[in-house]
Amino acid sequence: MSELADKLKDIIEQYEDNRKAFSNTYSRGSLERNSLLEYQTKFVSLKADLRPYMAEITKKNTRYDDKSATAIKFRIAIAIHEGEYKNEQGELIYETCSINQAEKFASGSQDYKTFINKRAFYKESYVNLRDIREDINSYINLIKDLIKN
Repeated sequence: MSELADKLKDIIEQYEDNRKAFSNTYSRGSLERNSLLEYQTKFVSLKADLRPYMAEITKKNTRYDDKSATAIKFRIAIAIHEGEYKNEQGELIYETCSINQAEKFASGSQDYKTFINKRAFYKESYVNLRDIREDINSYINLIKDLIKN
């Protein structure tokens, strides 16, 4: 997950740099055709760089949806209920208990918390990437309009 997070961070930084540079150039009114074409190329290239990560994040986001969270929690609850939920050292973490009590314990288990943290990361990444792609499209369209005029 950290490798993907690092790649996404780099792409987001590139986007922010391009956006700020374009905004500064635009606000100064020094938009020549060549500089507009250069910015357009940068944004199109950035959009192309995002494509494989968007696909990966979309897939991961789907794998960490509500149904998956419920399934993970239920599997943990069953393991607790049957007295089979153990830590990495093989030690029993919870005593055998009712399924209702086991569901409460499952919500607080480390495995479930790890799943939820990953889920939050992929959901946030998906939303951010989708928004960045929309913003990039807006910049590309703005630059097209400026070139035409």
